[in-house]
Amino acid sequence: MGNMHEMKQPSAVDTATLIRRAEELRPVLRERAAGTEKLGKVDPRTVADFQAAGFFRMFQSAYWGGYQSHPADIFRVQEILAQGCPSSAWIMGVVGVHNWQLAHFPKQAQEDVWGSDAQVLCSSSYAPTGKAEVVNGGLMLSGRWFYSSGVDHCDWVLLGAAVPQEDSPFPDYRTCLVPRADFEVIEDWDVMGLRGTGSKSVQLKGAFVPDYRQLPAIASQTFTTPGLQEGTADSPLFMVPFPTIFGACITTPALGAAQAMLDLFVDNTKKATSLYTGARWAEEQATQIRISESSAEIRAARLQMAANFNVVIDKLSSGEELTLAERAQIRFDHCNLVDLAARAADRVFVAAGARSLTMDQPVQRLFRDIQAARVHAINNRTKWATVSGSASLDIFPDDMLSMFI
Repeated sequence: MGNMHEMKQPSAVDTATLIRRAEELRPVLRERAAGTEKLGKVDPRTVADFQAAGFFRMFQSAYWGGYQSHPADIFRVQEILAQGCPSSAWIMGVVGVHNWQLAHFPKQAQEDVWGSDAQVLCSSSYAPTGKAEVVNGGLMLSGRWFYSSGVDHCDWVLLGAAVPQEDSPFPDYRTCLVPRADFEVIEDWDVMGLRGTGSKSVQLKGAFVPDYRQLPAIASQTFTTPGLQEGTADSPLFMVPFPTIFGACITTPALGAAQAMLDLFVDNTKKATSLYTGARWAEEQATQIRISESSAEIRAARLQMAANFNVVIDKLSSGEELTLAERAQIRFDHCNLVDLAARAADRVFVAAGARSLTMDQPVQRLFRDIQAARVHAINNRTKWATVSGSASLDIFPDDMLSMFI
């Protein structure tokens, strides 16, 4: 631990450099995308590239040498990466955001993960599908947790646990930090889209989690986490509500995928002709309109994402808190942005014709990735529209999922 002070010094990497690195990696990811899908997990070279570029550090506390970047910059980088490979970008965000969450854990838990190497990664599975038993000094976890994106590349996993409370209708929900030695990865990720995320299940057979490696949900909701109190979560970034920052990680890959589809369509259309008439597609008014409409929807989504986080950080930097209604609105906005991306992508996919159906065409893979992103619970537009609308009317649901705002 003698070099800890040196390791904790924040590195100075400006936003322009990080964006440039993402743009340089975009064609590399595009070349790897088909192989990543076939592999069923992100190419290990890509994870190494993300580490070298510092993308995971954008979420990380300066205490551990992280950049604790502005969220608008984080998600701009993620979107650029998604234009190359949505699955890889998904991992950059969903694995990276655990660096943000770890900053809220007790310092001892952070030492367990990063004491020897501040680049160690964590995956997660937050739905409390396994069993949590209270024992002396902690919890005993057993059972199966699903959809742990990027788990193949991670040495730790964050698992949701629900502990029943006699005096409350709600369980005591906690996030538990578990080392790789205590869980088994189950090869069950066989899906139509986002195959490269490798969102596999993990199985535990009696893993002890000490109290200091647990983060109660109530502490996160009320901003009383150990990390905030001990100074490891010491910037406005760490005052952003967890659902707000986590939700954006699930939203952004769809925006990048839609942009990639539009770019491919424009490039192909410049030289494409009708098989029936030989007419140039580029000269058809319908084609031109579709390009304009899809471009406008994607740009609107991108600008909304950045605007939301600019407002959030401005408020938090001035000492204000986000109201529940504001948090609910942002939660719905994220879902709505995915819907905008899906509409833009669908218009392009249909316009591209039968050529887009062949499996060697990246446009169909991007389209499938967007559909996969849409079915994530965090992107359930109907669900979060109801929560946001009711919050605007001062009606706040009392179920646990609806309070994830």
